[in-house]
Amino acid sequence: MIESFITKDIFDLLYDSAEHNNCYYVYFENRSLSVCDDDSLKNAVYSYYEEFVPEEVLLMMKSGTEKIIKFMSVDSATMNASAWFPTKEQLGDLPDEYYFNCYVVDAQGVSYRN
Repeated sequence: MIESFITKDIFDLLYDSAEHNNCYYVYFENRSLSVCDDDSLKNAVYSYYEEFVPEEVLLMMKSGTEKIIKFMSVDSATMNASAWFPTKEQLGDLPDEYYFNCYVVDAQGVSYRN
């Protein structure tokens, strides 16, 4: 007999984990950049971010997949997320490849989005 399960999306998993671990997560992804074939554009994006993003986070960004960083307080998660990942408005006319969707997730849901 085949048993089926209701699948959870990444946010459901993060909500559950945040509740279980009493923590907060910064989740970010950039689908436009992950499918970009233009190496010069990718390098321009990384050069832009290396001015204000810690090296460890920049390495995560370069890996091209969605990433999650754990924090123990909502204040530190939100402060870092807002410092590292500009809003679309802050990026102005830069192409979509510069914009990383970023969320702070806790047990109740998304508490911040850039």
